[in-house]
Amino acid sequence: MKILFVGPLLPPIHGQSLAFTRFYESVEDKNKIVINTNFEDKTKIYKILLTFKTIFLIVFKCIFFKYNVIYFTCSRSFFGSIKDIVLINLGSLKSIKLINHLHGSDFYDFFHSVPEFYKNILCLSYAKVSTSIVLLDSMKNQFRDFTDMKLVVVPNFYDDELNKELEKKDANVINLLYLSNIMKSKGIFELIDAFEKLSLRNESLFLNIAGDFIADEYMSIEKVKEEFYGKLAKNKKINYIGKVFGQNKIKLLQKSDIFVLPTYYKSEAFPISIIEAMRCGNVIVTTNYKYLPEIVKSKNGILVKSKSVDSLVDGIEILLNNSQRLRKIQEHNKQEAKEEYSLRQYIENLNKIIMENRI
Repeated sequence: MKILFVGPLLPPIHGQSLAFTRFYESVEDKNKIVINTNFEDKTKIYKILLTFKTIFLIVFKCIFFKYNVIYFTCSRSFFGSIKDIVLINLGSLKSIKLINHLHGSDFYDFFHSVPEFYKNILCLSYAKVSTSIVLLDSMKNQFRDFTDMKLVVVPNFYDDELNKELEKKDANVINLLYLSNIMKSKGIFELIDAFEKLSLRNESLFLNIAGDFIADEYMSIEKVKEEFYGKLAKNKKINYIGKVFGQNKIKLLQKSDIFVLPTYYKSEAFPISIIEAMRCGNVIVTTNYKYLPEIVKSKNGILVKSKSVDSLVDGIEILLNNSQRLRKIQEHNKQEAKEEYSLRQYIENLNKIIMENRI
């Protein structure tokens, strides 16, 4: 069986590229061909040029190679969707089963934001998709315009490397961890402002920040860096580590106590970073935003208001003032992640879908 993979390979690393890469790696080389669409760290002009290159590769590989299945991660942008339209229609012309995997929470919004003529093109194209995969049952509503589309739920996962024996946490300190892209809509500045208040009341509290700088609709990379370093200079208990991978990432997750992601990122769906933090024994503090309340219950941590420093302070303080609850949730999260979000289960679920759709 031959699979054409069209999606973002590592690097740069983000949830979608990690998930796509792990599934791609699980398939034997003789059974796969890939077209990499990871342009995350490129300029806008370069992204456009790479999109045209990708379209050429799609046309070439669809015409001159044979596949049983096409597995792709759908885009939620205008230029990205053009390549999806070409891919879907060429694959359909060759009677190849198409499997789409949605990792974001903004397909419905994108679909209804485009001009009517383009919406009709998208509608006619996505009607040819055999199966769409979503991360949560409620995410099926992202495709509610496509009543005949088969929808399957496959939750995200944590990497196998996190199954190693956990290091003991330091009982004398509480380490907060932010491990995500450093961008305004991920709530990094609200977290730093909240930590400013919390650290004045708790001498044993520290904040570690890891991730790379990325622009969003709120701030350019240059502005993010300027504000970020300006805030860090005021508090010596904040440690910026930069990008972390492998053993350094594992150690950072394992020594942390509370994982904080105060996000209001427009595409936020089911962050892999939350699962990773749970597996390493962290309590989760995140926002009551989009699908996050379905992932983080009271048994997993605390939900706070998005864009609210005061709510973030109050939420973290609840945990700081109840060490017994903190430790109980940490132990629960380790077990829940192990039982429900393993990479093995993730790969098995995707392989089952592929086998059901092969021609």
